[in-house]
Amino acid sequence: MDAKTYVKKQIASARRTADGVLEGLTDEQVNWAPPGTANAIGVTLVHMLTSEDAFVQAVLQGKPLVWASGGWAGRIGISAPPGRGAGWDEVKSARLSAATLKEYRQAVQAATDAYLGRLTDEDLDCEVTMMGGTRQVADALTMVAAHTLEHSGEIAALKGVQGSKGLPY
Repeated sequence: MDAKTYVKKQIASARRTADGVLEGLTDEQVNWAPPGTANAIGVTLVHMLTSEDAFVQAVLQGKPLVWASGGWAGRIGISAPPGRGAGWDEVKSARLSAATLKEYRQAVQAATDAYLGRLTDEDLDCEVTMMGGTRQVADALTMVAAHTLEHSGEIAALKGVQGSKGLPY
């Protein structure tokens, strides 16, 4: 199997898990504030999606985020992704819509898929600057998959605490 196919399979696998976790997600679940210092599902989901958007669009391609090009600030109701021009307090206090976050997720995934469709095995070896260091494109894409899985687990746990099925299996 070539490296490009492998990376695409990793991302697809992470998405399948996230799809199951996010299935049936309601606005009430998205906005429920857990006790302690854990973030609400909506906060975690916004972070998960804007991170993929930033890694694939800005870091790997030098393009504007789907967030900006699609006018998602106005649609989601926060001025900027947390950590990218806005603070976490804004997203934590926003009333988020599960349906709108699903639409943003679809837009981010479509942009990622378009990039992956143009990617070559040689591109995977190229180096990019991210998170204070230099990494290969393959590493950045592996981080996208791992990041999606990590936060899907958090969201599953938060759904479970609310009495809903978290993981799809």
